[in-house]
Amino acid sequence: MVFKGELFLKNLLGLLSLLFFNFCSSDTETEYIRSVRNGEFKARIVVDSTSIYRSNRNNGQLSVNIKYKAVLLDTDIDSLEWLFPNGNPESEKETLSTTVNYSSYGSFNSKLVLTRVDTVNLNYIYSYKDTIAISRPVEIVYKESNWDSFSTSNESIWAVLPNNENVIIREDEVFDESTPFEASASFTGFENNRLKFSVGYKLTHKNYIESNVTPNTKLEVLIDDLKTFGVSRVSDDEYFTQEFYVNNLSDFDFIIKKYPSLTTSDWQLSLTASGTTIPDVELFDLVNQDKIIGYLSLEESSTSSVTVEVYEALLKTSSNGNVFNFGISTGQNITIDGDPIEIEAGSNYKIIFTLEDGLPKFYQIIDENSSSVPMILDDNEYYLDASFKQLFISVDQ
Repeated sequence: MVFKGELFLKNLLGLLSLLFFNFCSSDTETEYIRSVRNGEFKARIVVDSTSIYRSNRNNGQLSVNIKYKAVLLDTDIDSLEWLFPNGNPESEKETLSTTVNYSSYGSFNSKLVLTRVDTVNLNYIYSYKDTIAISRPVEIVYKESNWDSFSTSNESIWAVLPNNENVIIREDEVFDESTPFEASASFTGFENNRLKFSVGYKLTHKNYIESNVTPNTKLEVLIDDLKTFGVSRVSDDEYFTQEFYVNNLSDFDFIIKKYPSLTTSDWQLSLTASGTTIPDVELFDLVNQDKIIGYLSLEESSTSSVTVEVYEALLKTSSNGNVFNFGISTGQNITIDGDPIEIEAGSNYKIIFTLEDGLPKFYQIIDENSSSVPMILDDNEYYLDASFKQLFISVDQ
């Protein structure tokens, strides 16, 4: 508390003398005219921090103490009052510094009301007031620092790094189903507020081939049932930051979905060579892409250099007890009961079938001698990891 010193005391003594004179010389009560006027005082509000991060997912149960200090550049101040909307306490008087507690996320303003009293003029009391607002509100933001506490559909591929602030969803196998992997965390008590979300993510291919990056959705982030954004193709192994807003949230789930790249297929590739049936080749579905792929390693069964051995291949599946075979109709078109696809022995191949309405329509064979595309499953260009970091949630006020 700072008073204006001798000038204030002089004014106060003058006022007391006037009151005493009037009391002694008249039976009538003296009336004083009071007036509030705008003042212009030089002061500022200082806090120990304006950006606070917490990881409590239950809003309303925080306990964040902020220290405030008034820096007065004018010395002729008679009184001051602090105002802290949504803080505890909400106001404070006649102190240059104080501590305020906040129990929820949000942006919090504060004000300092300064008053100077002037009694120089006879029978007049002037109050000069000025309100100083904090230059930058205190903001309390949620920051994820415990990815390990997320609920997941498969813990074995949810890899939280030692700092507990980064997580990787790993992929190094073919899945049985196309159901996406899910990880989620529940948040409560946000009182129907509009929230701003910010999260960093990246996709990292095991074997990145830019020309072969598929356009299907690989990653989705949801708030409850609301899809906030999806990722189909981005630069490999490079972090991006996604920001989005959602209105009227109180209790909600933050959900990450990652789709598998490959799943086991109901289709097989049957092979025969020189009339001999060879075990069926396992095929794989490219998830959400209407494509089937397989890898062939066709060795020569004969050492003769006179003729090149040829394998005959048919795409087949079964349904309701019936077996269906698909082969060539014309060119690279596929049809039911078509002719076998002829593939020369002595090389490794990748075969791709394109589906239309769930049935094979076209095929493509890639020879290792004419392409750098991987020819074995373990080296495929489809497996990819998804990484997340820096999840922030703030109340948009």
